[in-house]
Amino acid sequence: MALNTELLITLQLVKGLGNKTILGIAKNTDATTIEELCNYWPNLKGVKFEKIQTEDLQQANRVAHRIIDTCELQKIGILSYFEEKFPQQLKRCVNAEGKEDPPIVLYYRGNIEALNRPGIAVIGTREPTPNGEKAREPTKNGIKAGLYFSKELAKRNFNIVSGLALGCDTTGHQGALEAGGITTAFLSTGLDWDSIYPKENQELAKNIVENNGLLLSEYYIGQKTGRYSFVARDRLQAGLSYATLVIQTGEKGGTIHAVNATLASKKPLLMVKYKYNEDLANDKVQGNEKFIREGKAIALGNNNLEEVISYINSEVLRKRDIGNNLLFD
Repeated sequence: MALNTELLITLQLVKGLGNKTILGIAKNTDATTIEELCNYWPNLKGVKFEKIQTEDLQQANRVAHRIIDTCELQKIGILSYFEEKFPQQLKRCVNAEGKEDPPIVLYYRGNIEALNRPGIAVIGTREPTPNGEKAREPTKNGIKAGLYFSKELAKRNFNIVSGLALGCDTTGHQGALEAGGITTAFLSTGLDWDSIYPKENQELAKNIVENNGLLLSEYYIGQKTGRYSFVARDRLQAGLSYATLVIQTGEKGGTIHAVNATLASKKPLLMVKYKYNEDLANDKVQGNEKFIREGKAIALGNNNLEEVISYINSEVLRKRDIGNNLLFD
């Protein structure tokens, strides 16, 4: 049993229904039209279901149709949970608290086949340590490290996954593009070009699409989002990826949401190891130092890159072998 894209969007528009509840409904009905869903609704027991009337479902469905029509006009694709191309990795997605929290509808621009490549999240602070005139090694500073490691991973056919934010996210996307590789950006807004955030990276977003990459979002065009959408996006970066690479992070900040989601899902956490005082003295590197010191992250440098890549490849094969053990397949 499964619900189609139209009905999944419909239920997302009904106040009081979260993704977990919607997946539970989908598991128990084979409704394919709004009429069939309305007829099935009285079978659901509980106060929150009783509060939802037929007119509420029908109104949500009318809005769902407008969303789908707008996406078609804007050449935005829609991928939902029960479709064959929906990433198995995202069906196992957890949030920073370790609770199952998969997306059920994704809107996209670009090359959906990018999802077939194993992803590595490349993330970090919006304020990485800058390039210095004497920087010769890839780990001397954040910007250089982000570009270097992203290029090297993209050359090895990994999909570089990030969030289009300024700073380390930008280096991840740019490094992949410079290597002629594939990169995927999860956005915290809808995918209409004028809404893409931050505005400084709107051209980068277009470059990703034009170079065989992919933009993904849980949010339809015109949907209001807030600070929560950045946290929600962070779990998706970790969820789609087989490992997470942190270029630079402080001990607190948005990057830690994706870090905790990575650890909760028992995926490899990589952090660039810095050795120069100009980097080590920076607050934005203290998170790297802390997680490496505590043994929660693998220290990554140019001296052990091949060894780490070999380990990640083994994790990709292992996860793909066990990837069918899912709740709602």
